[in-house]
Amino acid sequence: MSNDKLVRPGVWFQGGLKIKVATELAVRAEDAGVDSIWVAEGPVTRDAFITLSALAVATNRVELATGVVNPFTRHPAQLAATFTTLDELSQGRAICGIGIGARDGLIPLGADVSKPLTAAREMVSIIRTLLARDEVNLDGAVFQMDHVRLGLRPFRESMPIYLAATGPKMCALAGEAADGIYLMYGTQEYVQSSLNLAQAARTAPEALRAASPILMAVGEMTDDAVAGVKIGIGLMLTEPNGESMLEANGVDPALAQPIRDGLATGGVKALISAVDDSIIERLTIVGTHAQCVERLQEAVSWGINEPQILLTGDDPTPLLAVLGDLKSSI
Repeated sequence: MSNDKLVRPGVWFQGGLKIKVATELAVRAEDAGVDSIWVAEGPVTRDAFITLSALAVATNRVELATGVVNPFTRHPAQLAATFTTLDELSQGRAICGIGIGARDGLIPLGADVSKPLTAAREMVSIIRTLLARDEVNLDGAVFQMDHVRLGLRPFRESMPIYLAATGPKMCALAGEAADGIYLMYGTQEYVQSSLNLAQAARTAPEALRAASPILMAVGEMTDDAVAGVKIGIGLMLTEPNGESMLEANGVDPALAQPIRDGLATGGVKALISAVDDSIIERLTIVGTHAQCVERLQEAVSWGINEPQILLTGDDPTPLLAVLGDLKSSI
């Protein structure tokens, strides 16, 4: 990962995917040439690390990442130990994908998410220090630790840390403190401005990697093709930052609330109906094979060097074919 111009396409799984299905898809993705597999996790969805452990056993080459886990349902010290264990199991293929997480799901658990930037900064510092086998003594605003060291020897001396970011301050923190930024796909203006903020804050000599989870459907703009991406993007926009995410991408922020209302009152079908076409146009990729390859090439030109496409239990062949053509075209 030393070449900052190297494009490494990947795939990602949402937390609702059954482990058996995820494993089968991971094997197909690796055979198709993807470079990484990312697994999302919510507070009460399938455990990302158990899924990644199954993928580690079933695969041989792809990097394995969380996309992402938070410091509230797992303490940063426990995260460091868990990532180290995954790295051992996968023989050096783990990526530490971390973020503040879905606050709508954390608040009902009693988590104090009132200081997201501080929590993220302390989390990155704790995990990086422990992975280096140094001692953590911290009297922080969110976390307090007294003479804590990692209780096992890491497989590698260092592990890449990616920080999920949406707002300007979190983007800057990713550039300052992490090895990579995990940035939601959007318009050229949004992506480039976010990456510029991250780069401006960077002092490390290593180039910042830019990974982006993308919802994509290969096919004509039919109801069936769009339904899957509407579910995925709709669920993302039910989070508290939904309005700001839409506004940053030139979409009317008022379009977020009908999505929340639809999900709450009518479930997934109502959510699909509530996702406006302008959201699909700006925050997802839907089109023919050639159009999807072209859109991904554009994203790479903006600075996203690790585009990741959502895989579901449906036939992944068209999506993997797009990633294959993207990689061969760069």
